[in-house]
Amino acid sequence: MTNFNLQRQDNNAYFIVKCLAFTTFITLALLLIAVIGYRYNYFTVGYSLLFLTKYAVYCSIFSFSLSLISVGYSLKLYKKFFNLLITIFMLVINLIIISFFYYQVINLRSNPMINDISTDYNNLLEFKMYKDHNFPKEDHYFIQKFGGFKLPNYDIAPLLLTNVSKEIVFNKSLITIEKMGLEIIYKNLEEGIIEAVEKSFWYGFKDDLIIRIEKLISDDILVNARSASRKGRSDLGKNSKRIKSYFLLLKSEL
Repeated sequence: MTNFNLQRQDNNAYFIVKCLAFTTFITLALLLIAVIGYRYNYFTVGYSLLFLTKYAVYCSIFSFSLSLISVGYSLKLYKKFFNLLITIFMLVINLIIISFFYYQVINLRSNPMINDISTDYNNLLEFKMYKDHNFPKEDHYFIQKFGGFKLPNYDIAPLLLTNVSKEIVFNKSLITIEKMGLEIIYKNLEEGIIEAVEKSFWYGFKDDLIIRIEKLISDDILVNARSASRKGRSDLGKNSKRIKSYFLLLKSEL
C-alpha cells in the first residue's frame, strides 16, 4: 500500500512537470510568434500585443502557479533532483516574463497617454523623412502639447549653449546620437537639422528623433528636440527620456 501511494505521488509529480513544461513552451511560442509576426508585418500591433502577448502572459502566470505546485510534489520524490531542476528552471523563466510585463503595465499607468514629446510646441519641428508625424489631429495635438508638461516631461526644455559654434554642436550631436544607438537618416548642417530613428529590441517599434540646432542673434546656440513614436498611444516615457539623454550626453561631449 505504501509503495502504491509513493508511485501515485511520483506519477502526479511527473504529470505536473510535463504540464509545466508544455505551458511554458506555449508561453514562449506565443511571445515568439507575436514578435516575429509584427516585425515581418504578418500581424498588426493590436493583434501581437493585445491578443498573442496578453494570452502568453496569462499562460505564464498559470505556468508559474504550476511550478510552485511542482516544487512541493518534487520534494517528496525519491529521485527528485531532475524534477526540481526542471521545475526551478521553468519557475525562473516564468517569473522573468511576468516581472517584465508587470513592469511594463506599471510604467504604462505611471506615464501620460502621449507618444510625441517636443521642447518647442509653438514652432513644432517637422520631420523630413517620416512625415506622418507632421499631420496630427487637433485633439491629438492638444493632448500632446499639454500632456508634455506632465511627469516625466515637466522639465523638458530647449538646450541653450554658449561659447560654442553651430558646426561643433552639429558634429557632436551626430556622435551623440550614434552613441545612443539611433540610426541617422537625415542631416543638414545649413538647416541645423538631424533626424534619426530607433528600433526597439523585441518588437521592432520605431521612434523618430529630430534635432534643430540654430544660432541666435546673441551668438548662443539653441537646440530643440522632438521625439515621437510611430505606434501606440503611450510611449511609456521613452521619448522624454530620449530627449533628456541626448541633452545630457551632448553637454558631456562639448
